[in-house]
Amino acid sequence: MQLKKTIQRILFILFWTGIGTGMILLLGAAIGRRNQERFRDYTIEIKGQYGGSFLNEDSVERLLRQHTEGVKGELLSVFKLRKVEEGLKQHPWIRVAQLYFDNKDVLHVGITEKTPVARLFTLTGQSVYLDELGQRMPLAIHRTVKVPVFTGLPDQIGSRVQDSLFCLRIRDMAKLIIQDSFWSAQAAQFDRVSDGSWEMIPVIGNHVIRLQDGEEFQLQLKKLMLFYKQVLVKTGFDRYRVIDLRFDNQVVASYSASTRVDSIRLRRSVEQLLAQSRSEDSDTVVRYLPKPLQPLLADDTVSVTPEMKNSLPLDTAALPLKPVKKINN
Repeated sequence: MQLKKTIQRILFILFWTGIGTGMILLLGAAIGRRNQERFRDYTIEIKGQYGGSFLNEDSVERLLRQHTEGVKGELLSVFKLRKVEEGLKQHPWIRVAQLYFDNKDVLHVGITEKTPVARLFTLTGQSVYLDELGQRMPLAIHRTVKVPVFTGLPDQIGSRVQDSLFCLRIRDMAKLIIQDSFWSAQAAQFDRVSDGSWEMIPVIGNHVIRLQDGEEFQLQLKKLMLFYKQVLVKTGFDRYRVIDLRFDNQVVASYSASTRVDSIRLRRSVEQLLAQSRSEDSDTVVRYLPKPLQPLLADDTVSVTPEMKNSLPLDTAALPLKPVKKINN
């Protein structure tokens, strides 16, 4: 009886061992045949931003050829998916590259491009984009992207380690502009000045807006919006030549020469911009070509003008409370 059970156990083990060995042999044969096969076709999908892309199918195919023996017809055994993916991601416009074969030996190539958020111009006229990670990316000959423009930057911007925080601040400023349809339509250009601050050139109005560099950019935009609503809508966008937002809980305006203001036209322009900022939900921004700063008149700086008395100090309920600094005029 014991001998019979032992024989049955041995036969059972041999049976499953034979099945396992057969499966391994079949799998090895299938792998061997597949390694001798060549992939038959490929598909390329490119995910760009702002309704278009920097790359096209031909340019991606050229990139594939740089990292493989070919495209169609290459042996599957020599095609290294991970290596090709890493090679594609070295391209300055590509953020993510994903490759895989389906069961019909068709290669699927998925490309996700970097997202430009700002256009940078250096003092010598060189220009690059800044992407969503605060890194430089080159321009494209066949396509431009409408993003906020920053000028007056040093030529080595982004090429040194110490520039990384500065680039991240520019990126954050640009994102705040892009996310607000009013400011993306009103902010034409941000110019870097020698003291490290910014001068914003608006689309509507012949004034320059001075901004402090740093983490208070969003707060300064809120102050400027209040000034627009409470003062410039009443006085006209050409009343002041300089609007300075660099002081806590205070807006300092400098007079320009008196000009005749069509209040109805100005009110309609502001109302249109404000309505656009409330109704539009698009993340596509409008970029206007940089225009030179107009010569400033001699400063007649006042902290509170007659037109501002009924509106300033600003509505501090809409702003974070901070200690007010005294300014000696």
